[in-house]
Amino acid sequence: MRLEDTTSWRVYWGSDHEIDVALYLRDVLALSIAEGQLLPPVEPAVPVRVPPAIDRAAVQAQWPLWWSALLEFRRGRGESRPMRRRGAPAPGDGSPIDLAARHFAPAAARHFADARRPVSSAFHRRQIVAGDRLGQLVRETELELGRRARPFRMSVLEIPVAGRVWLRTAQEQLLVSSRFAEDVPSLEHAMRTLVRSLA
Repeated sequence: MRLEDTTSWRVYWGSDHEIDVALYLRDVLALSIAEGQLLPPVEPAVPVRVPPAIDRAAVQAQWPLWWSALLEFRRGRGESRPMRRRGAPAPGDGSPIDLAARHFAPAAARHFADARRPVSSAFHRRQIVAGDRLGQLVRETELELGRRARPFRMSVLEIPVAGRVWLRTAQEQLLVSSRFAEDVPSLEHAMRTLVRSLA
């Protein structure tokens, strides 16, 4: 959901099926992840299950580059043709991680749909409130600075992981756990700090 689109700044807040699948795949196959890509387990947790047809070692080797490429691709959202990273596994390429993602995508979709169903109205309400509040924070910051905010774009992806996560993965991208997003005072403080750093 696009929250704001002005001449000077634009923010997107939402979730993403491919990001959900990547996190589900990480947990269901119990993949070891590099420290820089470490996020808490998905919530609700998924049991480890490695089907015989899935080459876990090959998926393990491809996951870090695939994850980075997914995040990079999401940063290009809104561009006429967002680019995929050269050499990274991609949907439909038949790579081990593509096969694993296609195998587990339906289970991941059901898992997260079931988990989000009871709180889906809260998720959509957060999108609206975050958008309204973000607009106010930009205007307040502009008044404090005595000038218009510098142009910026931000993509906020709400991810289904345990714990409180507010992780800036790039200049224009944040990963935010649902638990953190539900904590209004913490979210407000983090958003205010973010706007000041961008404006």
